[in-house]
Amino acid sequence: MKPLTIRGKKLGEGIPKLCIPITGRDEPDILEAAGRITGLPHDVIEWRADHFRNVAKPEEVRKILAQLRQVLPGSLILFTFRTMQEGGKGDLSAEDYLALNEMVLRSGMADLLDLELYTGTDPAMPEDPLSSSPLLPLLSLARQKGTYVILSSHDFEKTPPEAELLSRLSLMESMGCGIAKLAVMPRTKKDVLALLSATLRASESLSCPIITMSMGPLGVISRAAGEFFGSCLTFGTAGQASAPGQLDAEKLAGILRLLHT
Repeated sequence: MKPLTIRGKKLGEGIPKLCIPITGRDEPDILEAAGRITGLPHDVIEWRADHFRNVAKPEEVRKILAQLRQVLPGSLILFTFRTMQEGGKGDLSAEDYLALNEMVLRSGMADLLDLELYTGTDPAMPEDPLSSSPLLPLLSLARQKGTYVILSSHDFEKTPPEAELLSRLSLMESMGCGIAKLAVMPRTKKDVLALLSATLRASESLSCPIITMSMGPLGVISRAAGEFFGSCLTFGTAGQASAPGQLDAEKLAGILRLLHT
């Protein structure tokens, strides 16, 4: 795995970088959350735009991105519209999802963009994503714009077999992502071990950095142990969590420092 440096922050080396999500429904809520984050340890803020009531208005989305950059000038900005199919609040057609993310890419206001791997396809019976995925034009545009894409896949029901986890991460790399991300739900302790094993193997075989997590209380260890298994980013909260099992950002930062010493 080769580290990725974005605006001076190196992902994929040393302590995992800490990302805090913002999930406000309107501008005051979002800016209030951003203000709280200024005093917290973090490297990245993730704007979860699927919670934003005016996400269908491009000028409103651009306005919020500009304000986040102003309030948090030293933070990397990750733009995410998480669909309902992958555990989010978003209800856009595939066409509108692609158009929203293209607008954000062209705005140049985000450092990172989360795109769901199976957009426009059936994960159970996908066509060849290397030639047919509707994400390919966005991945090409991102390279032109200098924005890094996180290709992601989420399973809130189960943890697929380790071989499937590795296959998804490898596919993301083959499609040209900047970072590959997996989030899965464990039902047993062995599921957590499968996720951690897949993380370690992927970090040793793939060239792009990876982000993985086992969600919920059972998988909390995966959010703190990234440095040892190869996950380059972890998510902590400054209020409302955006996924099950997220820890308070200040507590998580302390755990990461303790494990690093």
